[in-house]
Amino acid sequence: MDWSRVLGWIKKPKLWQTPGSVIGVDIGFSSVKVVQIKTEQGRLILETYGEIATGPYGDLAVGQAINLNTEQIVTLLDDLFREANVTSRTGAIAIPLRSSLLVTMEVPEVSNKELPQVVSLEARKYVPVPISEVALDWWVIPKKIDEEITIPTRERENTLKTKMVEVLVAAIHNDTLKQYQAIAQAAKLDTRFFEIETFGAIRSSLGTELSATAILDLGAGTAKMTIVDYGIVRVSHTINKGAQDITTAVSRSLGVSFAKAEEIKRKVGLMEQVGEEHIAPTVNPMIEFIFSEVNQVILDYQRKYSRAVNKIILIGGGSLLAGLPEVAKGLVETPIVLGEPFDRVEAPPFLTDVLAEAGPSFAIALGVALRVLNNH
Repeated sequence: MDWSRVLGWIKKPKLWQTPGSVIGVDIGFSSVKVVQIKTEQGRLILETYGEIATGPYGDLAVGQAINLNTEQIVTLLDDLFREANVTSRTGAIAIPLRSSLLVTMEVPEVSNKELPQVVSLEARKYVPVPISEVALDWWVIPKKIDEEITIPTRERENTLKTKMVEVLVAAIHNDTLKQYQAIAQAAKLDTRFFEIETFGAIRSSLGTELSATAILDLGAGTAKMTIVDYGIVRVSHTINKGAQDITTAVSRSLGVSFAKAEEIKRKVGLMEQVGEEHIAPTVNPMIEFIFSEVNQVILDYQRKYSRAVNKIILIGGGSLLAGLPEVAKGLVETPIVLGEPFDRVEAPPFLTDVLAEAGPSFAIALGVALRVLNNH
């Protein structure tokens, strides 16, 4: 699916010249990532990438989540671009899901002229603030896709009687858009658009698969789960546990600082001991909580649509916890794999192992950069 069709309201397209190198920026709670790519003779080339923790910019430890203000983010971006040798200022920025809303809803089938009003009225049930305070966009899910995704007979009969259609709705608070526009301006970025991070993750992690797939983004403060079927977002679900909670548990269990616990978590993971201590018993309850919710969302989806979710793709910094995929495989029946977004670009062979290890953390940044090039 071409997600440039969705969210076109964020920044109206103009007649662009084809850029050389472009960047994608992912501003998270615990770190900010950038990826710079270009096209060369029809090939996608990775030029550089980088990541900087947000914690130290707010007097916190590496790995701790913090909501930086605009000035702090601009300072961080300057440092990140310099350290990563970023040379382009043309690209896009991802809007965090925490600052937006994605929902699939049913509305009566009406004419194209009446649809905007119908969608706006129905969206009020899901958007927790006045509609006038958000930028709203939607995309009608084609009926042929609904027919492929089997709906139980009774539910299908009801749908046919009432002549309903499914609509994917996206909303971003106007204040969030203003903040990101201010960040782009202060950082001297030529931002072609802003995009909800979910779409960037889909673009870099999923490709052209049509089967139902879950993408689980393990961030610092939350885990964000998306089920994509026939290339379309069907479910967007947030789990209020993340990588920071795991570090906090390690810190309390071992009696060490958060910074030391983060270091231990990254080096040791779930498969080794720290002296005579093993961190798995400490963090497993949180991992079990996260994947219990994941499993429930998948089961609910499969029951509703009679469509099997064929795999779970892990992305985000939290997915890099050593041993996590092995532990998670024992908690859900659905196969689990790590995302490999950098497989979509060419890079020097000596970076293969490094990119495979770091890849899941850069899925969103690469995804939005890909859209800049795709628009041409």
